[in-house]
Amino acid sequence: MTRRVLLVSFLALGACSPGTGRQGGTPADTGSALPMAQQRILRAALLTVPSAPVRPESLPDPTNAGARVLVQYCTQCHAMPSPSAHGAQDWPFITRQMWVYIDEMKGELGVQAPSTAERVQLLTYLQAHALEVATSLPPGAGKETFQATCSRCHVLPDPRRHSPPDWPNVVMRMERNMERFHVSGVSHVMAEQIVGYLQMASARK
Repeated sequence: MTRRVLLVSFLALGACSPGTGRQGGTPADTGSALPMAQQRILRAALLTVPSAPVRPESLPDPTNAGARVLVQYCTQCHAMPSPSAHGAQDWPFITRQMWVYIDEMKGELGVQAPSTAERVQLLTYLQAHALEVATSLPPGAGKETFQATCSRCHVLPDPRRHSPPDWPNVVMRMERNMERFHVSGVSHVMAEQIVGYLQMASARK
């Protein structure tokens, strides 16, 4: 692991751990003062390793200016995120925190900061290709459990984002993330309800 990654990991962990901030207005102070839901979103953005590698050529519209900014700057410190990792509502908050971290480094360890125009290009790109959010959910057993549980950390995804056979593995991965982020776990019964509902909803046309 490079010194650059170690430093950024330290900043990221500081932003999500209460009581670790330095005196004065720093990213660590900002992170610990955030509402719990936003802390969880930020922690996921900072620390979650993608389940599958995201390569520049696999990005949506890879020649877009925003995609080029993503590849050039975001991979300086962590694995390249997929635009669909978060909803359009979440990306402004996440990118704002990233700018705080990268500006705090002031070019240390060779980390380059994007220009204002490049930041706008990146946010526009991320929002254009963000996670498809559920606008209306069909009724069914497990709907309330899905809404109450999954909305604790992120916007609710459109159930049609995955096919019925894929949802058990996706929910299992989310359970592991909740344990990793110290969010109260989901019981086996609740997980079965969520999977059953998502499989039903994703099979509907």
